[in-house]
Parts: sequence; C-alpha cells; structure tokens
Amino acid sequence: MLNRADLHEIVAISSELTAEKDKNLLLEKLLAEAMKITACDAGTLYIYEKGRLSFHIMKTLSQKVNRTRKDMTLPPVELQEENVCAFSAIRRELINIPDVYHSDRFDFSGPKRYDAMTGYRTGSMLVVPLEDSEEKLIGVLQLINKLGSGGEIIPFTEDDEFSLQALGSMTAVSLANMIYSELIKDSSKTFSAFLFAYCGWMIVYALWQYLGQPVSTDVMTHGVEVLGFLMFFYILGKTSLTWKDLGIKTETPWRTVRTGLIIAVCAIAVMCAAKAVIRLFAPNAFGPEYPFFDIRAFGVRQIIYVFTAGVQEFLARSVIQGNLRRIMVGRHVGAAAIVISSMSFATLHIHLGLMFMLGAALLAGLEGILYEKQQSIYGVWIVHWAFGVTGTLLHIIDH
Repeated sequence: MLNRADLHEIVAISSELTAEKDKNLLLEKLLAEAMKITACDAGTLYIYEKGRLSFHIMKTLSQKVNRTRKDMTLPPVELQEENVCAFSAIRRELINIPDVYHSDRFDFSGPKRYDAMTGYRTGSMLVVPLEDSEEKLIGVLQLINKLGSGGEIIPFTEDDEFSLQALGSMTAVSLANMIYSELIKDSSKTFSAFLFAYCGWMIVYALWQYLGQPVSTDVMTHGVEVLGFLMFFYILGKTSLTWKDLGIKTETPWRTVRTGLIIAVCAIAVMCAAKAVIRLFAPNAFGPEYPFFDIRAFGVRQIIYVFTAGVQEFLARSVIQGNLRRIMVGRHVGAAAIVISSMSFATLHIHLGLMFMLGAALLAGLEGILYEKQQSIYGVWIVHWAFGVTGTLLHIIDH
C-alpha cells in the first residue's frame, strides 16, 4: 500500500508535469517519471490519432534507447483487440501482465520479434490508457520490465497501477487542455484572417460596381475560390490545425460519401419535381425553348466545378463554420455557426444578385447541418456540386 511519502511524490511529479507548457516535453517527462516511480527498464508512449495509436516516445534504459517520433519508422498500431495496447485503448482498461512469455491473453508476437532482433527479454508489462476529463482518449502508456532490488525482472504491483493511473490521468487532462488551447488560438487566428479577407472582398465588390462591372461575374466568382485557396495555404502555414480539424480527413470516408450521394440524389429529384410543378402553372418559366433537362449545358465548366465546389465548401465549412464552432461559447453554438457561416458564404456571392444569395444561403444552411453531423467536407462537397450542376442542366440557375 502506498505510504504518505509516495503519495506526496506522485502529487509533486504531477504538479511539475502539469506546469509544463510544451507538449512534446510534457510527454517526454510523463514517460520518464512513470518509469522512475514504477522502477521499470523500458516504456513506450502512444498517441491516439486518426483512429490508430502512433508511436511517440520509446525508452529502454538498459540498452540506452531513447527514440522520439522523428527517429522511429514503426507503423501505427491498429485498434484491434488482440493487441494489448489497442485493447487497453478500446476498453479503457489498465492491463497488468506478469510475463508476456507466459500469457496467451494477447498477441505478443511483436515484442517477441523485437526481443529476437535485439537480444532483449520482455517480461512484465503494465499498460494504461490516457483519457482527458471528458473520457476522450489521448493515448496509451506502456511500461515494460519492472526491476527488483537485485535488477531482476518482477511483475508490476498494485501500487504501480495506482501510481501510473494517477500520474497518467492528471497529465492527460493537462495535455488535453494544452491541445484545446492551441486549437482555440489557431481557430481565432484563422477566423481573424478570414474577416480581414472578407472585408477586402467587399471593397473589391464595391470597386467592381463603381467601375461599371469591368469584368464578368464569373471572374468575381473565381475570386471567391481564390480566397478559399489563400485561406487553405494560410492555415497550413500559420497554424497547427490538422486536416482532421479542417474536415479534410475523416475516420469514416465511405460512410460520409455514401450519405452525401444519397442526399444529392434526393436533391436532384426534388429540383426536377419542383421545376415540373412550376412549369405546370407557368409554362414559360425556366426558358421554354430549352429541354426539361438540358444535357447540352454540361461542359468543361461543370467538370471544373467539381473542384471549385470543393474549394467553396472548404471556405464555408472548414474556415467559417468549423472555426466559429470552436471559438464561440454559450448555448446553440452549432446552430449559430451554421447560420453565420451560411450568411457569410451567401454574402461572398453578392455580385450574383439577391435571389442567388438567398438560394446560396438556404443551400449553405442545409449543408451546414450535414457538416455539423459529419465534421467532413466530402458529403457537403458532393451535395454542393449536385445542386450546382443540376440547377444548370434544369436552367434554374446560370452556373
């Protein structure tokens, strides 16, 4: 049972770790201190990202191994329960193995291959998941080979379990707060840059009107897409926002695409039905000289629109809605982010007139709901393209 001195040591170490402001140094100190208080020879720290456990730090004192993420080429650990670290991450359980060579509970072929290559002997193992205050998985801490007073390998104790859980919990919360603070800072920076660009775009529009519209509306629309590209490169170069934060990477790509396709098909059916009903009462609507569904209107412009629709959705969702979602506070944050991003996106198309802006705001609102559910731009990208191209082929819009 831990005595008062041991508890004071754990609290002191935790306080020191939580005072650290550098994420990488915090993780390095966590592993080093965990190995110290449990008196073990080796340890590995995994970080949970992209649905897998990525190696972050690996230490083995007896072999003088001290590798960081930059030094390792080991592939990420897939979340499959036969792997002890993955099992701990999935079930959120602490795992204590007295000797991996006398355990058939998990697949230890990886450690055994490592032993065969290096001459090391993996014995006892203690694995604990790292979770923040909201029980969100941060990573997994794996300790190997607890050493006895004579240097022999012995099993980890219940005191080691308690110490590691306490140390890991407090550090994980600190790490989560650090990551969240960085995310808020980057989102604020990104949205401030967008507001600067947005105001500049309104000035460009006013100048365009003042000069008698010297370039076509197509050129102005491409200006919106250029803004999207500029924001993309700005975010990658000036912030730590990941592609997952921006909705470009998702853990369920096929489900996202499938949902987008289903909604797109339904949208096409609704647009066709709406045109049919309107023409019953107004036969001259939508250009009666054109076929109901004018495939001749499909050309290079609609093919290019596959890409430009994606850029516009990146601007509307990843830049505006996503960042608003992170930096706003209070009730109904998601709904507010959808409304503001939809209105902002519609306003960027002011050069196309009031009716187009109203339609763009409505479409953007519906897509905003989809993005809020999926946190990925792929579904809204498909829906956006389907609306734009179908509207052109039906001569509902000139796109």
